[in-house]
Amino acid sequence: MFKNFTNKLENIFSSKKINEESLLELEELLLISDIGIETVDKIINKLKIEKFSREFDLAEIKSKLAVIILDIIRPFQEKLPIIEAGKPSVIVCVGVNGSGKTTTVAKLAHYYSQMDYSIILGAADTFRAAAIEQLSLWSKELNLDVIIGDQNSDPASIVFKCVDKVLNHKINLGIIDTAGRLQNRTDLMEQLKKIDKVVQAKSNFLNQKTIMVIDGTTGQSSIKQVEEFSKYIKIDGIIISKLDGSAIGGTIVSIIDRLKIPVFGIGMGENKNSLEEFDAEKFVSKILND
Repeated sequence: MFKNFTNKLENIFSSKKINEESLLELEELLLISDIGIETVDKIINKLKIEKFSREFDLAEIKSKLAVIILDIIRPFQEKLPIIEAGKPSVIVCVGVNGSGKTTTVAKLAHYYSQMDYSIILGAADTFRAAAIEQLSLWSKELNLDVIIGDQNSDPASIVFKCVDKVLNHKINLGIIDTAGRLQNRTDLMEQLKKIDKVVQAKSNFLNQKTIMVIDGTTGQSSIKQVEEFSKYIKIDGIIISKLDGSAIGGTIVSIIDRLKIPVFGIGMGENKNSLEEFDAEKFVSKILND
């Protein structure tokens, strides 16, 4: 994330002056770091009114930027959904094709299994045989039961069975994988609404969270994805995957600023241990010190 950001920042302010030229260069740097134009304008405008010492250094610039960015994202820093004692829970993971949902489901299962919760998985991506197989392999590695159905069967029926299992077999948590779907496919989005209704029908007896998994390499297009999904179902929080590779990471700042949706976690690899809770201060420190 934010590779070479500090070096570029140092080059911009090598003259130790904040002027139109340096602010324009900073604006360009923030934009290529996947922070959206509206959020960049907000950051630049706040920086303009900051008072700097006459001979400021890079550390002062970093400090001011850190405060501005933290003011945007810290109010929406939330821990992964906590399971209430004595009340079963269901987490439904949604997102577009290739966002890393199935792997994220496995990471969440491992995360909660470390807390000694009883867990069951639901393979509601019935469109791809590979997704069912992948989740089945993860269930074996994690030593968890998984509910599966035939390929192309109704995914809502898998969700119903998973919810029923959680409620009637004293299981703490069900984690459900859903098929990747493009937000412009109305038929598939309506199907997602059906899945959501199955879970909501038992909301008096369940804690329920819907987490959208976003591919961190997709940049600003991810904002549109979340906006479109939110027209059909309530998104409780986001996990951003693939931040260990070429992803720059600024999308996190824009998503929070524009959509006011919490970021629960970030995926930093493919293995089961690579899910990290989102820490705003750690994130900003990484931006400004890498």
